[in-house]
Amino acid sequence: MRAIYLILTKLIEDSHYPQSLSSPFPYGGANFPGFPGAPVGYLMPPMAYNTMNYGSNGIGGKYPSNKGSSSQGIHRSPAGPNDAHSNSVVIGVADEHIGAVVGRGGRNIMEITQASGARIKISDRGDFMSGTSDRKVTISGSPEAIRSAEAMIMQKVTANSER
Repeated sequence: MRAIYLILTKLIEDSHYPQSLSSPFPYGGANFPGFPGAPVGYLMPPMAYNTMNYGSNGIGGKYPSNKGSSSQGIHRSPAGPNDAHSNSVVIGVADEHIGAVVGRGGRNIMEITQASGARIKISDRGDFMSGTSDRKVTISGSPEAIRSAEAMIMQKVTANSER
């Protein structure tokens, strides 16, 4: 079982592996050929917060400062020079709001990942977008998954800032 988990984890990290195979379903059972009614959790590895390698994001780790462009604590920057082809976006989330995005035990970020189908990486503590106190949040996947994940992250930040 561990070998299957490791193989599936590597396939999910591979950008050439079809995104639809790692997208969750909105209900507990899915009808796959050969796996009728098998729970989704048996077919996909669990995605736990902080298990991915959070290496440097983008080219050289340099991002333009968008400080002051949003009162909600989210700032958007391109992910690199080939932004149209990369299918990833880097947004800045104010450090004081990152806890609301991650949630207790990583619950919120896991829900956002599962609901949107996007992969989300959050920079380490102290790794900010240059000139700001915003943490780097890299969202990758299909354009629809990226938009969905970004909207859900904004919703969490907005709800947290209204407290």
